[in-house]
Amino acid sequence: MELPPRAPGLLRTLVLLHGYGADERDLLPIAHELDPRLRAVSLQGPIALGGPMRAWFNLWQDAAGRISFDSEEARAAVRTVSAEVEEIAAHSPRPLLLGFSQGAGIALGVALLRPDLVSGVVSLSGVARAVEDRDHAPVEDLRGFPVFAAHGLHDPLIPIELGRGLRDTLTSLGVSVSWHEYPIGHTVIPEEIESARSWLKDCA
Repeated sequence: MELPPRAPGLLRTLVLLHGYGADERDLLPIAHELDPRLRAVSLQGPIALGGPMRAWFNLWQDAAGRISFDSEEARAAVRTVSAEVEEIAAHSPRPLLLGFSQGAGIALGVALLRPDLVSGVVSLSGVARAVEDRDHAPVEDLRGFPVFAAHGLHDPLIPIELGRGLRDTLTSLGVSVSWHEYPIGHTVIPEEIESARSWLKDCA
């Protein structure tokens, strides 16, 4: 699904990757909140969960509330999305990626796999990177790659400790992470978007 720019002056594409149980319409309003000059392309997860609900890979939750997933299924999703982003980049070079929850994991996976393909990532309530060490581009290619990452202090699905662990892993790979914490659960609030908007201006 595509959303054209609302204002002229910027030839840049934002690729949106929704979270588990949402669909390609879910994040579209965020695009013009970040910058009305952005063209947005929202991708749809390949797994149907019933009705309009989609996912990039399956998740399981145990009795204690811990979430797990099949790493091979997640890696396959990253490869599929990488191919779609490559097609987008052929007409709109080095797009920006934005993902929520598992969509953020996919966005980060694409960036770690192909940092040459995209200009940066906005990760909102992101799950663990959806690729493994063997998939990463060389560290010298990742050094300085810009990532905005935000997480809720009271997230019941992806605890803040996991978000901080993801931040630390990205930093250890040389990624330039702008980290933000908010007193919220597993959701997106205007303050996050405002911070992401400021970050985007700096890395544009």
